[in-house]
Amino acid sequence: MFNFIEKLTRNKIYLVAFVIIILIGAFLRSYHFSDWLHFEMDQSRDAKIISFVVENGIDNLPLLGPRAGGTFLRLGPIFYYMEYASALVFGNTPSGMAVFNLILGIAAIPIFYFFCLRYFRKKIALSLTLLFSVSLFMVLHSRFAWNPNPLMFFSILTFYALLRTVDREEKRKGLWLALSVLALTVSTQLHFLAFVSYPIIFLIFLLIKRPKITWKFWIISTIIVLFLYTPFIINEIKTKGANYEEFIEAVSWKSSKSKRTFPEKILRAYEEISVGNFLILSGSENNNFYQIKKVNLPEIKAGCPSNCRKAILWGIFPLFLFFASLILFFKSLISEKDHKRKDFLILGLFWFGLVYLVLLSLAFDISPRFFLLAVPAPFIFLGIVLDFLDKKIKYGKWVWILLILFLTISNLKYTKERFWQLENTPRESFKPTSDRILKEKNRVTLEQQLMIIDYVKEIYQKNKYPVYINSDAYYRRSFLYHLEQIKIPRDDFRDVKIYEKGNYFLIYPTLSNFDKDIEKYNVDYNLIEKKQFGTLLVLRLIPKPESIQAIIQEFNEEKNISTGINVPKRYTWEELFSEETAGDNVNEEDL
Repeated sequence: MFNFIEKLTRNKIYLVAFVIIILIGAFLRSYHFSDWLHFEMDQSRDAKIISFVVENGIDNLPLLGPRAGGTFLRLGPIFYYMEYASALVFGNTPSGMAVFNLILGIAAIPIFYFFCLRYFRKKIALSLTLLFSVSLFMVLHSRFAWNPNPLMFFSILTFYALLRTVDREEKRKGLWLALSVLALTVSTQLHFLAFVSYPIIFLIFLLIKRPKITWKFWIISTIIVLFLYTPFIINEIKTKGANYEEFIEAVSWKSSKSKRTFPEKILRAYEEISVGNFLILSGSENNNFYQIKKVNLPEIKAGCPSNCRKAILWGIFPLFLFFASLILFFKSLISEKDHKRKDFLILGLFWFGLVYLVLLSLAFDISPRFFLLAVPAPFIFLGIVLDFLDKKIKYGKWVWILLILFLTISNLKYTKERFWQLENTPRESFKPTSDRILKEKNRVTLEQQLMIIDYVKEIYQKNKYPVYINSDAYYRRSFLYHLEQIKIPRDDFRDVKIYEKGNYFLIYPTLSNFDKDIEKYNVDYNLIEKKQFGTLLVLRLIPKPESIQAIIQEFNEEKNISTGINVPKRYTWEELFSEETAGDNVNEEDL
């Protein structure tokens, strides 16, 4: 009786802690979500497409999704379809389109906890979930719409459901298989490297485990894949495999991009993964870590920045932590007897191992978003270290508790700093010291952009002249999108005629050196006003009389979404079922 009461009380404590952890994560992800939204090039490109679909009908949805970075290869369209659904429910606005990503970012927290329970005891699983909940990396990637971001939910769901699929004691293997395939199919449409690596991991693990599942669930799973890839397949048929050709070219380009030696790639990848994992665990974005400078075997040159020399132990800690976690991971993999825990480690070996091999080939071009492909890895490796400390080291329990507290406080500290910057972006001018997560050179928020648009709108309403904007490339599309949404005639005034009736604006980071950019405009324009909006400065220009080439520009109504010039065709459903394409186009490709 007393054992039952003790167990019930303990479970209630875990449940309360679990709920609190989710609430903390939800708060960090949703706090001032709309005002502080990250809305740059990719976001405005996608928003333009979705807004057009919302305003003109669902049949304008494209059959393919965003382009894979640096190529003309297109992913599947599932991300656009999720954005469209989000816009219908939460509003045809940048923040409305991003709410689905917020929801998935919060939902990833409990899914991660259940994933951890496949191997770890509750107390370690909860500790890792707390870190996952407050991780600055996870928080920021939950706060805006971008096609790689939902991977934090769908990747974990894919492989959690896969573990349930191969579990000998699981009674509903078929349903878990269908769910795993559903999440896998979505994941492969969110990132090029997921498209390449995830099916390989999935199939290898299934071939090794060979779960006994009735044939109807294999058929259901196949139907799920075909259904979700139907738009992709149709577009390939219509274009005679144009996107497949881009896939082959993208694989060749990415694999041949680096001319570094194999030892250089190994050491650089180890360094990047170690520091990247520690960034995810701690929120620390500084660059003061021990770095491998040059590899010319048998000689290896390494060192660290001056700040690192002042705290050498801190500088090498990420490298040591990753090394220790790898050793303990393989030790556990060899010695583990429990079949559930063994399956967890085997899956981790294939999942994290294959992703890290992919990163090895890109060792000198690793982007922070690539870590979303193996998003649980830093936490799982840390958990294995914590498990070892708890079981094998005297007072190890207190060591891992202190480590979790340290990493939690570290993340909250850096999150507080980031939130202060986002809050003060429209009012104060400052330069971020480092940004290893989103790679932002300047903080710019949606609230700040809309303040600038209000200023531009006020001037437009006085004369009704079209608006011409040029700005930093990261935000040029965003400002043009905002103007389009409030039906103000607008254009990018690079390489266009100079019109007498026009409102001309330059928008640059306040602390940037834009004198050279201004000089080229001084030939044809006079500067009549400067207005600062925190980290951004707006310069209002008027054309010099002798430079005017025309009176006013005529704008045509945009009626369709085009693919762009010299790019494989991307059809919409409307184009697919109509005999001829509508007349005028919204050209989003070069946005």
